[in-house]
Amino acid sequence: MQAFVLVQTESNREPIAATLRGIEGVISAEDLTGPYDAIALAQSDSSRRLSEQVVESIRHIPGVIRAISAPLIGSVRSRLEMAGTVEAA
Repeated sequence: MQAFVLVQTESNREPIAATLRGIEGVISAEDLTGPYDAIALAQSDSSRRLSEQVVESIRHIPGVIRAISAPLIGSVRSRLEMAGTVEAA
């Protein structure tokens, strides 16, 4: 299972993408501007493990206010696989 995780942090925080990349299960991460401060692509063997371990690890980073997961499904996942962004299941 793979999901994007949208992350909001406290105001005036340093970028956190590098910290996100250090979490087990995070494939890639980028800092953003706008309502979310970072986005991570995460992978786990189940949606439960993704939520309970990967997303919870992100929520425990100092300064993180919210982390919301958005699982990849259907054609989006297929396009990412074809682009070589994610591994085929």
